[in-house]
Parts: sequence; C-alpha cells; structure tokens
Amino acid sequence: MDREMRRVTIWVRCTFLLVLFACSLEAASLELNRIEKLEERLEKLEEKEKKRYKEGEKEIRVYFKNGFKMRTLDNSFKFQAGGRIMHDWGFFSEDQKYLTNHGAQENGARFRRVRLFMAGMLYKTIKFKWDIDVDGGANGVTFKDMFIGMTRIPIVGDFQVGHFKRPASLDSVTSSNYLTFMERSLTNTFFKTRNTGFAFFNQHFNKRLTWFIFFNKETSERPPDFNFDGDWNVTSRITGLPYISANSKRWAHLGASWSYEKATDNQVTFAAARDSEIVNTILTTGAIKARAFNILGLEGAVNWNQFSVQGEYVFTNVDKSFSQNGDLDSFYVEVSWYLTGEHRHYSRKNGAIGRFKPNHNFSWNKNWSEGHGTGAFQFAARYAELDLNDSAAGIEGGEQSSFTVGLNWELNPMSRVMYNYVHANFSDRTGAGSGTLNSNLIRFQVDF
Repeated sequence: MDREMRRVTIWVRCTFLLVLFACSLEAASLELNRIEKLEERLEKLEEKEKKRYKEGEKEIRVYFKNGFKMRTLDNSFKFQAGGRIMHDWGFFSEDQKYLTNHGAQENGARFRRVRLFMAGMLYKTIKFKWDIDVDGGANGVTFKDMFIGMTRIPIVGDFQVGHFKRPASLDSVTSSNYLTFMERSLTNTFFKTRNTGFAFFNQHFNKRLTWFIFFNKETSERPPDFNFDGDWNVTSRITGLPYISANSKRWAHLGASWSYEKATDNQVTFAAARDSEIVNTILTTGAIKARAFNILGLEGAVNWNQFSVQGEYVFTNVDKSFSQNGDLDSFYVEVSWYLTGEHRHYSRKNGAIGRFKPNHNFSWNKNWSEGHGTGAFQFAARYAELDLNDSAAGIEGGEQSSFTVGLNWELNPMSRVMYNYVHANFSDRTGAGSGTLNSNLIRFQVDF
C-alpha cells in the first residue's frame, strides 16, 4: 500500500512538473513572440526617424527653465524668446546748497528697461541674439545685443560679431537682471557698455579662467545709424575663480580689464553715472581735448554662504597730447546679506554674477511662519567715490561720493521688488561741497 502511494505521489509530481514546464514553454514562446513584434516595431520606428532626419526634421522639446525655451533632442538647435520690464519710482530731497547750485530734483517714475529678445543656436556651431529696448524714453528704440557668433573654434573658443556688451568690469558684465542695486556704481562712468565690433573669448580649467577681447568702433545704438569712422578701439578682460566650494555657496573671484579708445574728433566727455535714470546728471567734465584714453579696472568678489563682499577700482588716463595728461578714477565697495539663507550665484561662462534663486518662491498658499512662500530677502550696502578733477590737466568735472542702502525682495527667480536709499554728496572743481541729494528709489522688475 505504501509502495503504491509512493508511485501515485511520484506520478502526480511528475505530471505537475510536466504541466508547469509546458506552461513555461508556452509563456516563453508568447514572450518571445511579443519581443519579436516589439523589435520589428522598433526597427520600423528607427527607419522612420532616419528618414525624417534625412529630410532635415528634428524632434522638438519645449520646456520652461528661467523662461520658455525650445531645443532638439540632440541639442543641435536651440531657441529662446523673452524680455524684461523694469519700472522705477523716485522720491527726492535736497539740502540748500544743492538747490542753489543744481536746482530741485523732481519726483518721478519711468520705465527703466522694456526689452525683448530672441536667441538661438544652429547646428551646435552658429549662435545669434536679437535684443532691443523699447522703453519709449529719450533714446527711443535702441539696439542692445545684436550679434552672430561661432562656437567651439579650436584654441580660440568663441567668436561673435555685431553690437554687444564690452567686457569692461564685473559690475558692467553682470546682467541688469541680477545686479544687487538698481543701478551700476559710479565706476561705470568711464565705460560705454555696448559697441559695434567683433570679439574672441574662451574659458579654461573647468571655466575657472575666462578671457575676452573686443575690437570696436563707435556707433549709435539707435537703428539704423550704424555708419562709423575713425580708429579701432580694444577692450579686454581676464577673470579667475581661485576657489569655489562643491556646493557653489562659497567662492572667490578676481579680475582685471583694460581698454584703449581713440577720442572722437579729438574730444572726450565723461558724465557721472547716475544712481537712477530719474536723477539729473550733475557731474560732467565737458569736452576734453584728447587724442585717446586708457582705462584700467581691477575687480574682486567673495561670497561665503549668505554673505558677500564685492569691490572695483577704475583708473582712467586721458592722453591729451596737446598738454599734460589727465588722471581720473573711481571705486566702490559693497556688501550684501541674504536674510533668508540664500547665496549669490556665480556665472562661470562670463565671470559675472548669475541669476538669484530663492529657496522658497513667494506664494499666498504657503506657511510663512515656517519660512515657506516668503521669497528671498537680501540686504545690501555700497559706498562709492568718483573723481573727475585733475586741475593740472585742466579737467574740472567735480567729485561725488554716494552711500547706498538696499533691500531686495526676490519673489521668484524671475521677479523682484527693489528699494534703494542713496545719500549722495557733490563737490565742484575746487573740491568745495556743492550739495547733498537724498534719493528713495523703488523698482518693480520681471524678466521672462
């Protein structure tokens, strides 16, 4: 009986295994058939894609990353369109000396920038940008960046030709979208930001070393006046990033720039950079008889988590040829602190300050008591001086010192509200005080 039961048990087990094996074979056969069909389908799709690529068609990906962008899946073609709007308000008070010497400064509001742009890349090699300002102010419609370029040139790096920003200084190269203060410092007095010309630039050592050289001729920024005469000028800049932490929250920047420009019609004029476009121009050298002028700039910045310090010194030598050369200079030092824990971002591409990025974007639906939904708050202070006097050379443009306190509310990476208080002291050609102007400035800003 026991023997018979064992036989039955063995038979049942063998039958079960045979059935299981048969089912496995059937399943494997079905799976193999499914795989073969998928492979056939994939081959058809690949053939279809090859045909489309041969016909010049590319799959396009549309996405949002600090603006709406498009690119092909193989990154051969890229395109972006956007702009920026900056609307400023200014409220002013003067002392009696200022009123006597310069008159009253009127309160006001204006669109500082209303810009539209398009930019792209063709076949991973050719780049372009079209950028105009249509703020409707005294300058009307102006060309900003308008160029065509070529990338990845052996040894040289990148080349571009057209109308675009010169590599003058850290403050100048940094986009107006990312400046800590509403306006660039007094050192910007000596720089004409954009010109028509051509440039070469490159990055080395994982973009920790950058260099830029620009050859240009003076032209108008207003279309269609792009005729130019005279000599070629040159502007160059080199920057280094000697230290940057793994998380990029701590970094140190050093840089230097040099510019040589021929004076147009043997004359050059320097007018002081303003703390706001609403403010009247106070200091100017008037027309200086000169053959050319040299500009030397030194710059440095350190960011340590939430805290940042930045400074520049600019020295300008006016080659008068007809008489003694003149020396003019300017400097600034600024500090900033993120009250909400963020840090300033560094752009290795051009050795400048990059886009701000709040830890938590502003939202009405977040818990503000826990720091969520508040956006980012940045406190900043800057001291700057400008000397447009050189009595020995007959240059009498005056002097200015400015102390600025700012508070920035960054709602998200593409919009912010800025407040600047500026205490500016002016002196005439003799160094005697000519008045004090206090400015309360507000900016509403968005870029897209």
